[in-house]
Amino acid sequence: MALNFSHAFATVLYPWIMYDLTGSVVCMALMAFINGGVLLIGMAFGGYVAEMLGIRHTALISAKIGALTSLLIAALYTADFLNPGTLLFLGLLSSILDGPATVATEVKVPEIARLSGLSKTDANSIDDMIDGLVLLTASAASAFIIAAIGSKDAAWWITICNFAAMMLLSFSLPKFRLRAAPHLLDIIVAGRRFRGAPISLPLALCASAALGFFMTLQIFLVPAALRLQGESVAWLGIFIAASATGTIMMNLHLASRQDRPTPSSTVSRAFLGLALATGLMWIEISPLTMILAGLVAGLANGWLSPAFVAILQVKAPRDIRPHVMGLSYSVVLLFLPLEYMLTGVAIGLTSFKTTCILAIFLLSLAAAVSAAWLECIEND
Repeated sequence: MALNFSHAFATVLYPWIMYDLTGSVVCMALMAFINGGVLLIGMAFGGYVAEMLGIRHTALISAKIGALTSLLIAALYTADFLNPGTLLFLGLLSSILDGPATVATEVKVPEIARLSGLSKTDANSIDDMIDGLVLLTASAASAFIIAAIGSKDAAWWITICNFAAMMLLSFSLPKFRLRAAPHLLDIIVAGRRFRGAPISLPLALCASAALGFFMTLQIFLVPAALRLQGESVAWLGIFIAASATGTIMMNLHLASRQDRPTPSSTVSRAFLGLALATGLMWIEISPLTMILAGLVAGLANGWLSPAFVAILQVKAPRDIRPHVMGLSYSVVLLFLPLEYMLTGVAIGLTSFKTTCILAIFLLSLAAAVSAAWLECIEND
């Protein structure tokens, strides 16, 4: 939990620091793009790395690298010695094992449950609840902390969280027996398991594209708008808190329904909701529009939850489970780095308002195309 919180904190703060150092939205996007790309690749090969280094070693090495790099960033930034190149390098280094570490800890939940005397079902429920709580609250909390104490002091908070995560993992994560040396071909074998997945590849790709823009809103587009207009980062916390509320509301609504929405309606409504949220920000950047846009974006994101549950529940034999889980996470995050970069370049070349108009058009087009594509597949 502490490790996930520090990751969420860094995801919000480091692009913010990059803008402070350069005054460039494109450089801000580059920071988010590189970190997102490293995370995506790390997820895809996470099973291989975790099996090669060992589950415990992978998680601990990731925590130690995160603690060291966050300490260097905080110290250099406080002393005014931090430059964009150094921040980019240290940010890249800090996230290089985030993907494998996530796969390493998640894949061992059943065994940790057995060692703890919990049932597999209870352990998975507790793990999902904690992960969901962190994902829904960490980014909003970090935005409010940055606003309250400033970005330089906030950088030290990431260091504290990373050191706490390192200590907790060293005391709580058991030593697992190493299995036979992994092979890269195991990733290809794991990929074939998706043929029998409870979700079609087109739906997975469409849902991933929608989620990518939802995360781009939170991590890049809203922060960029606030920086360009000189507004408080606390407004980002308002947006994220509202989006978390919208996601929970939609999840509760879907859980109470007797019938399941069709894939075509699920994805089209998600894209249209994101377009509406972007349109609200195009009208005005204010606390009220942050609340409304965040709530609408969260409701749109909530529509996608059943699709991601299906992606992450692909069944696999024990020997290739880490590879399947890593590929599942990488499918979920597939479009995220690209959408970071495209959004940043669009703002850099045009303006925030023009980028919003372009995003609204593309999201509306994506809603129409994905609905038609998935409906054709459903009818076949």
